[in-house]
Amino acid sequence: MINRQIPAYFEKIDQAVVTVKNQEKMTNRAALVMALERLNKKEILSSDHDQLADDSKKALQSLEEIDWSSLLLSDQRNILQLLVLKADREDKVPANLQLTPDGIGYLLGELIYQTANPSEQMSITDMAVGTGNLLWTIVESFSRHDLQGHRLTGIDNDEGQLSLASELAVALKQDPTLLFGDVIGLSEEGESPADIVVGDLPIGYYPSKAPENFVTAFPEQDGQSYAHYLMIEKSLDLVKDDGWIYLIVPSDLLTGPRYESILKLFSQKAQLKAFLSLPAEYFQNQEQAKAFLVLRKKDALPKQEVLMGQYPSVKDQKALQEFLQDIQAWGKLK
Repeated sequence: MINRQIPAYFEKIDQAVVTVKNQEKMTNRAALVMALERLNKKEILSSDHDQLADDSKKALQSLEEIDWSSLLLSDQRNILQLLVLKADREDKVPANLQLTPDGIGYLLGELIYQTANPSEQMSITDMAVGTGNLLWTIVESFSRHDLQGHRLTGIDNDEGQLSLASELAVALKQDPTLLFGDVIGLSEEGESPADIVVGDLPIGYYPSKAPENFVTAFPEQDGQSYAHYLMIEKSLDLVKDDGWIYLIVPSDLLTGPRYESILKLFSQKAQLKAFLSLPAEYFQNQEQAKAFLVLRKKDALPKQEVLMGQYPSVKDQKALQEFLQDIQAWGKLK
């Protein structure tokens, strides 16, 4: 049964966002952050509080009527995701900054559960956290298996993304450590290694000079290196010696442009565990298709055979369940 509070609460928050955006001449995302501040803390914490228009103040004050704590986590996430999606559409946010869809997040959460054997208090680092939707989806996925209390860390080089992620985390009663900075340039002493590293990697060129000793860096005469290649390699610095890495990457990673750099990484530093292409219907343009890349450090045990495959359509529930059972069986080969 659909919770009738979901459309009502969405509409109320959205109206406040629209009012603040129009009155204060700001982006939808900035207005959403301000609305969530009021929803979470029952007061406006923004430095320009005294300069807000009366209509903005009234719209934000109306959010105190929402009984947010009465909602289930899944209902809260539905409302927040709809708000972010609407803000992104209105602001024309670039693809690399858009949230990871829940469908992908739930599949990844189940993959992690079946292969990494996660436990209570296990640490998870998202190396490209954005607004945090991938982390929240994984947390919700784990909660279905009665796993709680994970130590969460998110890293991103976009302050606007982190501001929104912070308010969304409070609204979802999550308490992640959010770090601002370039994850590729992050020193190994800058963050404690995690049990699990995840990331929906942005695709494109790295604007700075690649770090020394990165095997995925292109020679200087070849121009800028790929940021997602460097991030794949960097993930090895962020994970424990016996940890697991789960990254969302282009589906042509192993066959596409400059794939030799990735194969070189596998031969020298990393252990390829699985490469699973996501359902085709998730992508309107198949050139944008993605896959799950699962890695471990070179010496991590056990070293079972690499799992390769293509997720069937989510509309074919029988085929999907059989595929998930194959993953579960593979994950038990230890």
